[in-house]
Amino acid sequence: MPFINSLIGSDENNTKTIETDNVNTSSHEVSSPENLNISNNIDTLYNSAKILQSSTDDGLSAIEELKSTMESIAAAAEETAGAAEESLGAVKTIKNNSENILDASHASVKSIEKLENSILSTAKKINDSSDNMLHIAQTAENVYTVGERLHQAGEEVSQTVNLITKLAKRTSLLALNAAIEASRAKDKGKGFSVIAKEIRSLSSKSNNYAQEINTTVLDIQKNVNHIRETIITTKASIEESSINAKENANSMEELIKNLLTLVNNVESSLEKFQELDDVIVKMQLSAETIASATEESAGAVSEITQTISMQVTAFDQSNTAAQLLEKMAKKLENSTQNNQEEAIHEIASAAEELSSAIEEIVSSMTQSITALSQIKEAANISKEDASTSAELTIEANQIAQNVKKSIDSIKEQIAKIQENFEKSSESIKLAGTESRNNLQHTEDVLQEAKLMRRSIKHLKKILRKIELTIVQTASLSINGSVEAMQVRNDAENYSEGFLTVSNDIRNLAQNSEESLDKVNDIVDNLEDETESIIEALSIMKTQGIAEANDIIVLSSEMKENTAEIDQNTQTFKEVSIKLDEISHALEEAKVGAEQTLTAADLALSNAQESEVAAHHIQSISNTMTDNVSELIEITAMMKDE
Repeated sequence: MPFINSLIGSDENNTKTIETDNVNTSSHEVSSPENLNISNNIDTLYNSAKILQSSTDDGLSAIEELKSTMESIAAAAEETAGAAEESLGAVKTIKNNSENILDASHASVKSIEKLENSILSTAKKINDSSDNMLHIAQTAENVYTVGERLHQAGEEVSQTVNLITKLAKRTSLLALNAAIEASRAKDKGKGFSVIAKEIRSLSSKSNNYAQEINTTVLDIQKNVNHIRETIITTKASIEESSINAKENANSMEELIKNLLTLVNNVESSLEKFQELDDVIVKMQLSAETIASATEESAGAVSEITQTISMQVTAFDQSNTAAQLLEKMAKKLENSTQNNQEEAIHEIASAAEELSSAIEEIVSSMTQSITALSQIKEAANISKEDASTSAELTIEANQIAQNVKKSIDSIKEQIAKIQENFEKSSESIKLAGTESRNNLQHTEDVLQEAKLMRRSIKHLKKILRKIELTIVQTASLSINGSVEAMQVRNDAENYSEGFLTVSNDIRNLAQNSEESLDKVNDIVDNLEDETESIIEALSIMKTQGIAEANDIIVLSSEMKENTAEIDQNTQTFKEVSIKLDEISHALEEAKVGAEQTLTAADLALSNAQESEVAAHHIQSISNTMTDNVSELIEITAMMKDE
């Protein structure tokens, strides 16, 4: 407003000029109709200027009020922006953690499903090896049973050999009696005496052989007893270890089935967690909407703030101009006609320029009202979305807490499964180790069985010698009978005795031969049974140790599976931690939403107050426009007059 500025700057000079003119023209003052009309117009002009000044004062006061509320709106907008940014950051954290949780959980589920096949396969192998070990235990049982039969066979051999010994003693006694009778027959009994002596010698050999057989049988029985004692212990150990391994393998199968049930629970939890993902998407949309609305509101606030600065300047200048116009109008009534015309012209020009300034105020205030409508709309949007976000955070937190409970329960159960798995794995390893250690003792038993086989072979050699003495004894008994027949005519009394002894010896030899055949059958069976024991022990040693080693190796595989289960336990621990982080972030998001809601309420309230102030300023501006129009109209009339 250059004219108003020049007018303000020349206020003092104008006042002096008007006062001088008043002095010069006071003596020429004439009361006329024209002068009266000019006086009325000057009064009207003065009153309008005074009203205009009052309006600018009101306008400045309203502007200050608007400025104050806009500062509050700006602060609320800044707080809303900060809260929205925090909420958006929290939502992003939640989203990232949510994605990590889903990825980790899905990976863990696949890992456990893959682990199932491995564990079931290993458990089956352990069961198969344990079954094989039980077959080996049955072999040990069979060895024990054969050992019992061997022991019994040894008893039978001893009894039969004792019988042969008795027969040999009787044969020796008969031969001794025959020798005595032969000595009585003198020359006629010499032949029979020789035969009797040889029979006695054979009987002595048979007796010695029998003693040797008994000694060998005792050795064999000692071996058998030791084999039986060792094998029964080995059998019990193998059975216990195998059953233990099977039970633990079955336990592992049950554990993995329980683990799979937990996996299904994880899948169910993840389905619930998908609901959280949907809520997070809504929260993110709300946060982005609030951020956008806040940004729009901040732009409107900035626009209004700039307008207010211009309006303050305009109102200040308008107020100053109104004051000057009031002074000029007051002093105009005492001015000379020439000075009045010049002053009226200046007042008219100032009023025209002031009118343009007020029009700018009105226009800018219209823009401010439009901007305030935008602020109100943004505040309502922020308020609505903040309220929605607060509700969503509660819903999301409830979902997260429910999922966390499920995950924590799953985590604890997996930890227990892992613990039991480790125990089962160690038990299986221990079972395999104990079986292997006991089976390694089979080598000692096997050597004893082989030693027993050599004893049996030696026994058979002795039996063949006894058989030879029996045959020789029988043959000599026949010779004795022949000799008895030859001396019958010369020594009839002795011949009958010789013949009787020879027949008795032959009968004893026949009995001994029958007993020997029985012993040979028993020993042959003993040899066969011993071979079966050696074969069984060899199988126990080779296959048993191999199966035990397989069980130990399989227990190591189970140990590796335990490590994988532990890894899944750790995964769910991390998932639980991330769920805690999500809950914390949701709490932050809730606080942010509540802060946004409070700030939006404040912004809306301030915007409504500002709107009232803006309409008041607009009303003042309209009044000022009317006043200025009246000034312009009056000055135009005064110019015409």
